[in-house]
Amino acid sequence: MAGYVLVVESDAELQRQIGAALRDAGFDLHAEAEAAWARKTVGTRVPDVVVVDTRLADGDGFEFAAELRHAPETRATPIVFVASTHRGVSHRAEARRRFAPADYFPTPLDLGQLAPCVAELVARQAAEATPPPLPSQADALTDADGVEIIEDLSDQVTPPPVQKETLRDPAQQRERRDVERSAKSLTADAGDAELQGTLKRTPFARLLQRLYAKRATGSLLLLHEATKKIVIFNEGYPVSVRSNVLGETLGRILLEKRLITSEILAESVGRMQKEKRHQGEILVEMGALSPFNLDRALVEQVEAKLFEVFSWTDGKFMFKAGAPDSGDHRLLERSPAATILEGIRRHYDEARQHAALDKYADQYVGLTSDPLLRLQDMTSDAVELAFIQSIDGTRQLDTILDRAEIARDKARLLLVALSEAGMLQRHEATTRRKGAAPAAPVPPPVSSLPVLGAPAPPPPSSAPLASGQLSMMLQTVRTQDYFWALDVDRDAPAGDIDRAYEALARSFHADRYRLSLEEDRKAAQEIFERLTEAHRTLRDPAKRKTYLAKLARAADEADDAPPELPARGRSMTPAPPLGGGGSAASSPSNAAARALYEVGLEHLKARRHHEAVESLRQAARLVPNEADFRAALGWALFRQAPADARAGRAAVAELRRALQLDERHRAAAQHLAEIYAQTGQPDLAVQELERLLAIDPTATEVAEELHRLRTK
Repeated sequence: MAGYVLVVESDAELQRQIGAALRDAGFDLHAEAEAAWARKTVGTRVPDVVVVDTRLADGDGFEFAAELRHAPETRATPIVFVASTHRGVSHRAEARRRFAPADYFPTPLDLGQLAPCVAELVARQAAEATPPPLPSQADALTDADGVEIIEDLSDQVTPPPVQKETLRDPAQQRERRDVERSAKSLTADAGDAELQGTLKRTPFARLLQRLYAKRATGSLLLLHEATKKIVIFNEGYPVSVRSNVLGETLGRILLEKRLITSEILAESVGRMQKEKRHQGEILVEMGALSPFNLDRALVEQVEAKLFEVFSWTDGKFMFKAGAPDSGDHRLLERSPAATILEGIRRHYDEARQHAALDKYADQYVGLTSDPLLRLQDMTSDAVELAFIQSIDGTRQLDTILDRAEIARDKARLLLVALSEAGMLQRHEATTRRKGAAPAAPVPPPVSSLPVLGAPAPPPPSSAPLASGQLSMMLQTVRTQDYFWALDVDRDAPAGDIDRAYEALARSFHADRYRLSLEEDRKAAQEIFERLTEAHRTLRDPAKRKTYLAKLARAADEADDAPPELPARGRSMTPAPPLGGGGSAASSPSNAAARALYEVGLEHLKARRHHEAVESLRQAARLVPNEADFRAALGWALFRQAPADARAGRAAVAELRRALQLDERHRAAAQHLAEIYAQTGQPDLAVQELERLLAIDPTATEVAEELHRLRTK
C-alpha cells in the first residue's frame, strides 16, 4: 500500500475526482466533508498525508492545518492544500512555509500532478521516520532495581477478532427472512415471469443490460447454491439489493475499510439488539462515523451485494415485472454500464474476458448506433473515454488492442464491458473468413459511428440540470426547428451534425437523470428523444431536403412571416445586444436566457464547471448577442479544462466575441488576459490589460496585474 491519505473536501465533485486519482495510484483513502469529523478521523487513525481544501463547509482549511501542526501525532504529517480561490504565488509560498512539509495546488486542480506529489511526500516521511524496534526477550528493558518493564504494545499488535456470536446483526437477520419469503413467493408465480434462465447462458452483466434496454421495472431473483439475492429495478436501474447472506452487513464493510474498530462494531451491534434502531444511526450518535461516510458506506453495502453476483459463473434468475414495493430503496450511484465495468474488473478472469470477446474475432467493431446505449455513462476517466471514442468501426478488435494508448489488459476489460453493456457492435460487411487474405477495411455507414474527429466528450456530471432549466429547454425544443435545436447551419455537413448531437444528447441522457425527480426524468427523456429525431432527420440528405421544404411552406403560410428566415432556420429573431450587464428585454426567451445565465454563474462560483458551461451555452443560444453570456461562457470553458488546447481556443473565441459586442466589457478582457497569462503568453495578456486600462484608467486591480506581468 502506497500510504494512507485523509481527504477533507466539501465539494462533492472535487472530492470524487481527488479520491479517484489517489485510489488509482494505490493509496488507502478516507474522505470527510467537514473539519469537525476530520478531527475525529485523525484521532482514530493518523494519516500519512492530509489533503485539505482551504475553504470548508464548517471552517477554514488553514485553521484545521494549524490544529494538525499543534498536535504531537500530526506535527510532521505532510499537508497538501487545494486552494478554493486563486490568491497568487506569494500565498502559495506562505502556506508552504507555515505548514511545512506542505504543498499547495490552485484550482482548477491538476490531478495528474497531485498523486505524484502525495507519493513523494509519503516516501519522504517514510525515509525520515526511524521507529524504534520492538523489544525482545534478549534486550528487555529493566528499571533501576533490575525489574523487567512490560511495555504496553497494544498499538503495535493486531487486536483479537470479535467473536461472531457477538455480531448477530438483527437488521441482516430480518433481511434474510424477508429474502427467503420473497424468493418463495416469486418462484411460486414462476409462470408469470417475464424473463428467466441460467447465468451460464446469460451472464449477469448481460442480464443487467437487457433489463436496462427494456427500461424494466420489477424484481429480479438470483439463485446460486444456497445464496439468494433479490434486485429491485425501476425503469431499468437497480434501486436496491437484498441478500440472505448474513456476512454482507454494514458493520463488516465499515470494519474492512477501517472506518470503525472491532470494539466499536461490537458496541453498535449490542445497542442495535437492545434499542431496535439502525446501526448507522447508532454509529453517528456514538461519534464513530460521520453522516457523510455513513451515506457512502450504505451505498457500498448495496454495491457489495450486487458485485458479488458478477463472480457467479452459473446460477438461475427470474425477473417478474411490477411496481417495486414501498421499502427503503437506495439507488446505486453507478449507472448500469458503470456497474457492469466495475463488476467485470473485480470478477472476470482472463478466460471469461476472452470468452466475451470471441464473437468479435476477425471483425471490425464500432460503437452501437443506438444513442440510448452508446451514450451510457460508463466511466469518467478522460483517458478511458478517449479510448472508447476511438472505436469507430474502422479497425478489428486485435488492432484496437494493439494500438490502444492505455494498458492492454485495461483496454480489454473496457471492451468486454462495452460488449456486455450493449455499447459495441460488429460490422458484418468487413468480416472475413479465417484463413482468407485480409481485405481492405470497409468502414461502416457514417450514421452508425460516434462523433468522428472530435475529442472525447467531457465526463458526465453527477449533477443534472435543475427543474427550471429543464422546463425552459424542453419548451424551446418543442417550439423551435431542428436546426435551432442542434445549433447547426442549414448546410452543415454530416460530421458537424453528429458532433452537435453527440454533445447535446449526452447532456440529457437518462443516466444523468436517474437520481432526479420523475418529472425531471420525463422532461429529459423528451428532450433526448426530440434531439435524436432532429439528428436522424438532418443526418439523412433526403429527409433533410423534405424537412427544409416543410419549413419553407410553413414560412410562406405564416401571415407575419419575415421576408427571410434567420441563417439557422430559427423561428425566433435574435434579441438585440443587452450591453455590458444591462437588463434583458421582456421576451420569454430573454427571460429564460437571463435565468440560465444566473444559474450558470452560481455553478461557476461553486466550481461546477461542466454544469456552468451547459447553462451558459444554452443562455448564449437563446440570446446570441449578449456580451455577459459570451464572457461567462468563455471563462467557464477554460475553467472546465485549463490544460486542453481545444477548450482554450473555444474559450478565447467566446471572450473575443464578447469584446466585439462590448469593447468595454471588463470581465471579458480580464478573463482573456488571465488565460493568456496561464497559458504562457504574457505579451498577449499585457496587450489586453493595457487596452482595458486605456478604457478605464481608474481600474487599480488591472494596473496592479499589469505591473506584475511587466516585472515578472
